[in-house]
Amino acid sequence: MKKRDILFILLGIILAILGFRLYSLLKPEFFHYYSDKIRLVDLNDEISRQRTNAIVLAAQKVSQAVVSITVTQTEVVSTSPFYSPFNDDIFRNFFRDFFPEYYHKRQIKNLGSGMIIASDGYILTNEHVILNATDINVTLPDGKQFKGEIVASDHINDLALIKVNASNLPYAELGDSDDMMIGEWIIALGNPFGFLLEDTRPTVTVGVVSALNRAIKSTREGRVYKNMIQTDAAINPGNSGGPLVNILGQVVGINTAIFTSGGGSESIGFARPINDVKKFIKEAKKFGKVRTPWVGLWLQDITENIAEAKGIERSGVLVRGVEKESSAHNAGIKEEDRILFANSHEINNVPDWNRFLSNVFVDDTLNITLLRDKDSIKTVLVVKEFKESTSVEKRVVIYGIYVENINTALRNKYNLGYSEGVVVVKVEPNGVGKKLGIISGDVILKVRNMRIRNIDDFQRAFQATRDINFIIDRGGLIIQLYLGL
Repeated sequence: MKKRDILFILLGIILAILGFRLYSLLKPEFFHYYSDKIRLVDLNDEISRQRTNAIVLAAQKVSQAVVSITVTQTEVVSTSPFYSPFNDDIFRNFFRDFFPEYYHKRQIKNLGSGMIIASDGYILTNEHVILNATDINVTLPDGKQFKGEIVASDHINDLALIKVNASNLPYAELGDSDDMMIGEWIIALGNPFGFLLEDTRPTVTVGVVSALNRAIKSTREGRVYKNMIQTDAAINPGNSGGPLVNILGQVVGINTAIFTSGGGSESIGFARPINDVKKFIKEAKKFGKVRTPWVGLWLQDITENIAEAKGIERSGVLVRGVEKESSAHNAGIKEEDRILFANSHEINNVPDWNRFLSNVFVDDTLNITLLRDKDSIKTVLVVKEFKESTSVEKRVVIYGIYVENINTALRNKYNLGYSEGVVVVKVEPNGVGKKLGIISGDVILKVRNMRIRNIDDFQRAFQATRDINFIIDRGGLIIQLYLGL
């Protein structure tokens, strides 16, 4: 073989090796594989970021401040003195007028939720969660347990503030419920069904603000549920007292009530706006109670007959009386005035006025618009505290039950329909009356079958030492209580 041929062969081999090398370097598969790998890593990061969305962050922010509340309560239950084989309501209601049902007390367990609102152990919940509680246990999400003490409660607005002996606790940030919008995301936290899930961490449900300023009829005696937030976030038994949170992790409401036909959530839940609750918190912390506000007005609906007789329109409510030295008296309000607005709230009837007053506290300023004849008048009054009589001659205490003769002020305070008799104004926490289930506002009708018309009758009824039975009126419900001595 000639030299020239050998050189051509070697040159061809070298060119082939160089070409293969160059092809290997420029081969697109390696580059695409690497870039695909890079895209896969970026996609996982993006998915992780999207999973940790605003709802997750808000729930994480608040969940450590949500607690479980377990209480032992005293419940008054009825026992019929006769047996009806027909189990007929008409039959039972007929004989109840002649044989009042006996009521006795029993211990029950109740479960609810709450939220820590201060690092030094203040916890907000519903009043119905701790009502008649003899023992309160608070469990944090990490399992730590504390004994709770009631600082103050508000029966009408269904609010309670309790305190545990602890410090440096995580607490929830309170937001602005006036800034809420219908349709925005909302988060409900709480401990539904207590510890059936064997976990002390709160449950999180998500929905939207379905409506604002809802007023609902109360199934609990003496409570007012107005200006409520409606949500479709699931609120179940045990969620009461837990926080309703916006997307920023700020508490905008306290879970309070649900509409249900079967006892569970049906996507119609209600929470009390946190701006309404803030005044209660301030009052409870400062005074250790909710002081009873006193305006000093007696009002009446303007019926068609009244409007025709007085020649006035059926707008507002009619002032029928003004108590001396009251806030209304000092503001110059007079009988026959018609109140149209209170702090920009339109007042069309007495229930409107009562709902407005349900969130009024002592020292609040009320801007009242009224009509006097045909003149429109605006006046300002500062709400005073209702002062109970402290005169020894007018108050009697037996078995820890403080009673007074019914007077105008007490009729106004407890909304009584009696012009004479005695009403319970205070019950000692550890007294016999408390254990029997007697509460402030009860009108004592009979003791040992003796009609009670004044405090002298009340004292005479206890002169004997045999067993005692009470017949009382509690908001129109006649109750018989028995005390064995």
